[in-house]
Amino acid sequence: MDLRSVAVVILDHENKIIFSNIVAQDLCAGNPGLRSADGKWTGLIPADDGVVEFKPSDLGDQIRVCRTYLTNGRPNVGYVGLFLQRPGDSREERRARLQQRFQFTVAELRLVEVLLDGKRPDLAAEELGVTIHTVRTYLKRLYRKLGVHSQATLVCALSKGLD
Repeated sequence: MDLRSVAVVILDHENKIIFSNIVAQDLCAGNPGLRSADGKWTGLIPADDGVVEFKPSDLGDQIRVCRTYLTNGRPNVGYVGLFLQRPGDSREERRARLQQRFQFTVAELRLVEVLLDGKRPDLAAEELGVTIHTVRTYLKRLYRKLGVHSQATLVCALSKGLD
């Protein structure tokens, strides 16, 4: 298994784990600062749309944790996406895996990378220098390509493609 992939954990409003990919499970098993108990996330959670880098223990690797709300265009849905990554992960390697697996256009790939970095669609639009309407159009295309209907399931499908 490639442990350099992005680890994804999706939480509900009570920090109950709705989804975690294999990469997240392996990463959490080896780092005591990233853990869950009784199906709830008890590990580190950055502030809203924040990024935190920390070293969970003297033996563990440094981990980057990104947090974003997964709203699918609706306010107060309450789902939170945590993206866990070793800071040294190569963006080029991740890009190559995504392109090989899903055959994205250049614009779609740019949006996917920003979403996997933990950005909400409005912040993605700002970072990419496009309107929110353009981001929504690309999200609809991505939903069709991956056969999903929400941003949360899109992130899950993308993370499974990185495994």
